[in-house]
Amino acid sequence: MARKRIFIDIIAPALCVCWGAAFIYGAFAGEASYGALTALEEERTQKASDLEALRRRREALEKRADLLNASALDPDITDERIRSVLGFSAEGDIIFPRRELRRAVGLERKSADDAQPGESR
Repeated sequence: MARKRIFIDIIAPALCVCWGAAFIYGAFAGEASYGALTALEEERTQKASDLEALRRRREALEKRADLLNASALDPDITDERIRSVLGFSAEGDIIFPRRELRRAVGLERKSADDAQPGESR
């Protein structure tokens, strides 16, 4: 009977206190603690921003690949790629699209023709 009394009075409460202390320690310092949860949330936020940057990069590359498609080849993109691959372009070059250049030259010719009255075509 004395043994039962010692277990109920001393050992059982001591085990319950140790068990509770282990849970409290785990909640604050273990692998599944609140601090680990905060670190995981920060990592998730960082990974989400990395994912968004990769999505934007992929979309830009898809648009560029569409422009390089053989069925709808854009001469300006082709010219730009040829210059960069062959080394004829440098960083800081200003590149005018052919349409804009032709339009500008065409406008200059018209204005030059208008400046010389009396000449016939």
